[in-house]
Parts: sequence; structure tokens; C-alpha cells
Amino acid sequence: MDYGDRGFWAYDVALDIFVKHLIDAAEASDEAGTTWLCAAITDWRKTASIADIGLSLDPAWPASQRQVFINLASDACAMLAKRESISAEEIIAWPMLDDLRIYPRGVSEVFTAPLIELGRAVVALVAGTLPDAPKGRAWFYGTDTGRQTIGMSS
Repeated sequence: MDYGDRGFWAYDVALDIFVKHLIDAAEASDEAGTTWLCAAITDWRKTASIADIGLSLDPAWPASQRQVFINLASDACAMLAKRESISAEEIIAWPMLDDLRIYPRGVSEVFTAPLIELGRAVVALVAGTLPDAPKGRAWFYGTDTGRQTIGMSS
């Protein structure tokens, strides 16, 4: 997950599911037909369906677009908070990009609490309020045990 010169790591299944809900929020929003959001949704569909693509957000968005994004990401967290978990059957049924789907890596269900924590970290990153990870480490979100840090080689 990158935003400008800051970012963090995220478990790909968790990120993909969060991004799917971000897309749902964006498509239901008043901004849905705007050029910038249509382009973002296209990129987000790639993120959610192609394992090697992480979420990268445009740091050149003006403040108004950043605020829309923060609202959409918060809406995605609220959608996820309505349930405790999502079954693998449901996850693989979501059409993301052409014939591509989210791959749940063999799990039978995904709990939403780590997804919400990840979404809140995305919001904090874009809002500029995400705390720095400890020196020599990076934040890692979306795991069943919650936020962790991982070592970064210099």
C-alpha cells in the first residue's frame, strides 16, 4: 500500500477484500461518474484481482478528492463492520475484472476485523495521521492477529 513516499505492507487477501468494498462504496457514491474516480476504480479492480499489484494511490489528488477517498474508505470499513466474516464461496463469486476473481488462498472464511483495521490504516495514511513504524520495520496489516511489524533490510 503506497501513498506518496509512505506506505505499509498488507496481506493480499485482506487488501483485495477491502478494495472490493472500496469499489462498492465508490460505485454507490455521488462521485461515481467523475473521471478521476472512474480511473481509480479501474486501477482498484486490477489491485483486487491481480495478486502482484498493490494499492497505490495518487498523491497528486487535490484535497477535495483525498477527502472523497477518505469518506469512501470509511464507508467500506462500515460495510465490513456489518458482519463478522465472509465465506470463501462469497469471495470467489465477486466479479472483479473480466474473468478474474479474488483468490482466498484456501481459507474457508475471512474475518472482517483485520480488514477494518487495514481500512482504517489506509484512511490514516491518506490523512497523514498514520504513525511511523518502529525504526527498521514496516507496518503489516490484514493478518488474523492484527497489525504487526516486519523487518526491512536497508
